[in-house]
Amino acid sequence: MEFLKRMLYGAVIGVANVIPGVSGGTMAVILGIYDKLLESISFKNLKRNILFLLPVALGGGAGILALSKTIKFVLANYPIATNFAFIGLILGSIPMIWKRARNPQGETSVSPLNVVFFAAAFALMLLLAFLNRDSIENTVQTQLTPVLTIQLFFASIASAFSMLLPGISGSFVMLLLGCYSTIISAVSDLNIILLLPVAAGCVVGLLLGALLISKLMKKYPQAAYMAILGLIAGSLFSIYPGFILGAEGIIAILLLALFAFVSWWFSVRE
Repeated sequence: MEFLKRMLYGAVIGVANVIPGVSGGTMAVILGIYDKLLESISFKNLKRNILFLLPVALGGGAGILALSKTIKFVLANYPIATNFAFIGLILGSIPMIWKRARNPQGETSVSPLNVVFFAAAFALMLLLAFLNRDSIENTVQTQLTPVLTIQLFFASIASAFSMLLPGISGSFVMLLLGCYSTIISAVSDLNIILLLPVAAGCVVGLLLGALLISKLMKKYPQAAYMAILGLIAGSLFSIYPGFILGAEGIIAILLLALFAFVSWWFSVRE
């Protein structure tokens, strides 16, 4: 049962990473497995925690393969309702993250310096939201060349690293680096050759990113959680699709309330 639950969590994180503007790291925080995930990915604990990582990885891969086309369909046809559901998930998680940020090691208040980390992270997300608004669709490439191999490898490192940061969308980083459409097309068409440098880059980015972020969270826990809070709160601006009155608008509000409750319920259970 625990194995299936972790597979489901992995599927949620995997699907989130497919959508530009939505953060897989945020989903991991909401599901209550973010800290464990970072610890498990690090070099030191990788072998010991393989039983934890295996179902999450399997679920993530299955979620991307099985649901990426569905998510793209609902985003294309029902963008307001779909994005409001994700906004609800994020809003419901904020009280739990604030609690962690305020009291990670027995502190009873937030240091003014750590508020600066929140503000800087929040400002970064506003900048990314602006870039997201003005971004253009990338050209799809289907043939692997030496130049494309290098581009996909290093773009995947950057994307995988950003996936570990709550609020930062790994797929949006791919979009900014000009690789998003090529990779999504390769996943849909199961273009294994094209996906090899992507997989290699993701492994390198996840291992190095987990090591760095874990050290920061252990040494500066309140600063790290305040920065995470800023990233997550600021990510709402990237996801917000606008609003129109009508049937989809009403459904969007209902979905926002439902998913906010679900997210809050998960944090209470944790």
